[in-house]
Amino acid sequence: MGGHKGPIQAAGAVVFRDIDGTEGAREVLVVHRPDYDDLSLPKGKVERGEDLPLTAVREVAEETGIDIRLSMPLQPTEYTVKYSTASGKPKRRAKVVSWWLGVAVGGSIEEATASPEEIDGAFWMPTDQALEQLSYPTDVQVLEEALELPSTSTIILVRHGKAVSRKEWSSRKKTATDAKRPLERRGRRQARALIDLLGAFGVSHLASSSSTRCMQTLKPYAENIGADIVAIDALSEEAHEADPAKTVSAMRKIAGRALSDPSRPIAVCGHRPVLPTMQDTLGGANRPMSTAECLIVHLDEAGHTIGQEWYSS
Repeated sequence: MGGHKGPIQAAGAVVFRDIDGTEGAREVLVVHRPDYDDLSLPKGKVERGEDLPLTAVREVAEETGIDIRLSMPLQPTEYTVKYSTASGKPKRRAKVVSWWLGVAVGGSIEEATASPEEIDGAFWMPTDQALEQLSYPTDVQVLEEALELPSTSTIILVRHGKAVSRKEWSSRKKTATDAKRPLERRGRRQARALIDLLGAFGVSHLASSSSTRCMQTLKPYAENIGADIVAIDALSEEAHEADPAKTVSAMRKIAGRALSDPSRPIAVCGHRPVLPTMQDTLGGANRPMSTAECLIVHLDEAGHTIGQEWYSS
């Protein structure tokens, strides 16, 4: 590890389940590590080229066998770890763990793939017991925060991938409209790269501007989960320029659908000139988005934005 710069990056999740027959009581997923003889929340180090949300989902699955989708982000934790250099000299390095609230969507503890030397037990523990028995104050802090969170719904705004330039498209297709302008090679790569990120948040509904470049951006993920993309003319550049109120109305309907079924997150793809209106309608931060960038918005039961995250493809 010698020569590394910056903190070690890791990610994990707090995963709850209800206790049958006891209203409001929940259990949390915890793991035991024999090397440290500790009790902790599932987490692990990021792999090269991996986005932190994917790390959290992968590590929970490996350590516990439970498949999750991510919900609200939690405050990261930071602490110092000890390690030895090649010469055997002890050193210290900062470690930052990014956390999310995780929702179990499948799997079982019997399906954990972590080695027994790393994790020799994963189990559900009543939350009040976990608050007393977790080995580290940082884990207790994360659990306490997660216990205070309200129910949320998730909407992911996606800017379409890199498209063929307007100039090239008009020279290539003299009579083609801009709405038919497709993604270029880089944009198609970006669209494929979205599969894992949208999957980490459990997206199950897809909506898009009816323009080709937006529909193509969500197509690889749609094919991956066997879902249709709802094409919405009101989210196109042309319709937004003619009547922004129709864009607002379309986004309100999307938000309403997300709020009516929090278990089914929605991704919606739009254009750079339209995204500020889409962001404003959801109460999200208004800032420029690069091609295939995602703004993940978490809404409370009243439809107010209480959390947001940005990720580039």
